[in-house]
Amino acid sequence: MRGFFATAGAAIALSAAPAAGETLKAVPKQLNPAKAYILVEYKLQANPLAGFPGSRKTIPLMAGLVFARYDAERSDVRGMGKAAAHPLPPKQVAIEGFRNRPLVKSKDARLFLIEVEPDLWVVQGFGSTSFSLGSYMFQLDPGTVTDLGVVSAEADWAEGDTPPNAGHILGAALAGPFAKRPDVAPARVTFRPRASGDIPVPAGPLDSKVRPVSFTPGAKFGNYLGGLVNRIEGVNHLAKVKASSSGSPEDSGSE
Repeated sequence: MRGFFATAGAAIALSAAPAAGETLKAVPKQLNPAKAYILVEYKLQANPLAGFPGSRKTIPLMAGLVFARYDAERSDVRGMGKAAAHPLPPKQVAIEGFRNRPLVKSKDARLFLIEVEPDLWVVQGFGSTSFSLGSYMFQLDPGTVTDLGVVSAEADWAEGDTPPNAGHILGAALAGPFAKRPDVAPARVTFRPRASGDIPVPAGPLDSKVRPVSFTPGAKFGNYLGGLVNRIEGVNHLAKVKASSSGSPEDSGSE
């Protein structure tokens, strides 16, 4: 089983696959009117091992959002599973995997611009975690730039699981093959609108085209990423929120 902190392999595999679009490293002089564009900013995660000698304060961005073209009528990724009867045109693929090619870098964030085919899309997952239990869909029209805002990813730790820290790493090093395997957790993500202090939208052809995303929740689909599964908001996180608001431990079960 692969967890939230072991997603680099999945990210590399996805980046090597045929892409539904292109992650741009520079703003084109002219946008392609036949394509659609996704703008999204990642906040770098704090390194849980930051107290370990020589460790950096943030985790390098090795994995990120995975998008897929979605069939809302059949409740699945286009051309797959229940939507196998709704295939894509030739030479097009359903999944847009993460590729670490930021448009703009800052100390604690990375801004990405992704060129894709116009369609109904879904946030399929993050790294190797599939949000197949419930995610957000959004429409991308030709010639538009849709700003997803700022995304933050966290591990959706279940009750009783322990996030790794410097002590766990040191203990594993000393115990070698006899060390207890660390707990793993699926990812969950949250989005918020771009605000002051975030990376600004670069000047140029993006300016007049950018519009905020309109997410529609409730999208479900098969687990085609092959890792852990979750809801985009986090099943364990939602259970804790319910328990906190109700004050009743019996209400804290996963959905």
